[in-house]
Amino acid sequence: MLPFFRRKAESQPTGDWWTEAFTPEEHATIEGVFAPLGGGTAESLARSTNPNSLGALAEYLKKEHLRHLGYKLLDRADTLVNENVPVLNLHFYFAVRGGFYYRWRDHDPFALDEAVKSFERQIGLGANVARFFREDKNWGFIPAHAGYRQLRIIEEKRGNWTLARALCEQAKAEGWADDWDHHIGRIDKKLAAMKTQD
Repeated sequence: MLPFFRRKAESQPTGDWWTEAFTPEEHATIEGVFAPLGGGTAESLARSTNPNSLGALAEYLKKEHLRHLGYKLLDRADTLVNENVPVLNLHFYFAVRGGFYYRWRDHDPFALDEAVKSFERQIGLGANVARFFREDKNWGFIPAHAGYRQLRIIEEKRGNWTLARALCEQAKAEGWADDWDHHIGRIDKKLAAMKTQD
């Protein structure tokens, strides 16, 4: 299993981070793009102590000229990740964080590494989250897993076929939805072809 860095709960920084981190113009920009179905303000999410809330807000800032604001929100959310945050919130947060950084992998030199870290952290929670999905009456099934899927793709592109296969095996063992047998079979063919070339 891939490691998951566990951080103890820390006291939250004092001060008004929302006011200190963003200019009034940036506040207006964030509020302007934030349009949830149920209403509410971007500020209310930004002031949350749940990293998943800040991740949800960052998803509204996916345009190229707004991504720096999304990065600020994710940086703040990272400070809120600790052992007291419910595992399901962390699962969804790391999926959003990974997706946000992955989107900008070709634009920002740090983005791919941050995406990989996010997917690894989400995978580190995988067995516990799968158990939750399986046992919770509101879910009753295990959905697809963004971290396993995307990290498999990344490792395949890097030529790390053995690691990509191990990710598929682990995801399948935990019960995450996807066509893992197909991916494993395709990777096995690639590995076999590589052996014949040696």
